[in-house]
Amino acid sequence: MEPVSPPRLSGVRISCGIIWAVVTAICGAGGIGEVTIGNVGGAIVCFVVAAGSAWYDVRVWTSRARLLVLIIGVVTERPKAAGAGR
Repeated sequence: MEPVSPPRLSGVRISCGIIWAVVTAICGAGGIGEVTIGNVGGAIVCFVVAAGSAWYDVRVWTSRARLLVLIIGVVTERPKAAGAGR
């Protein structure tokens, strides 16, 4: 049996992963900032958004996300036909 290689990451998937990693970092930092000023409600919202964006980012990097949300729109990747590009 021939070993199966993991799918290659496209440029759109890489840029989408980077964008969602930045969103995660910003929301996490915002949550910490909200806690330091005593705004617990805002911190909870920031941490929930950070957790959701981190979950989606993992799905993007592991190629499990079918739709790629790039903040500016949704991009669908069409699967290539078997044997294409050889």
